[in-house]
Amino acid sequence: MKARLTAISFGFAAVAAIVLFVVPVYSGFTDSQPVRATLIEINGKWVIVPVILPVVVAVVPLVFRKQVLRIIATVIMLGFTIISGFSIGLLYLPAAMMMLLAACVADSAKLRDVLP
Repeated sequence: MKARLTAISFGFAAVAAIVLFVVPVYSGFTDSQPVRATLIEINGKWVIVPVILPVVVAVVPLVFRKQVLRIIATVIMLGFTIISGFSIGLLYLPAAMMMLLAACVADSAKLRDVLP
């Protein structure tokens, strides 16, 4: 159960990163012409690092499968979501919530299997 939730969290983070790279998120006007641009076109290649950070954080507990890594990943992802909430952070909120569930639900799922 916890591995599935961690994998879903990684999937949400990967989809958010792909959307931020591909979908034009900026719009404006140049000489009365509407212009749309992607995150990389406006900010440059340095923006790859903050966009990929939650994806890397989400994949670490998926690879190593330790509970402490899920908890650390949850704290980092929620912190990233709060700090960057007015720009790209809210797109990573579903991934952070799934990682929170993966960190919290694991022990109760084991207890449910023991009880009749």
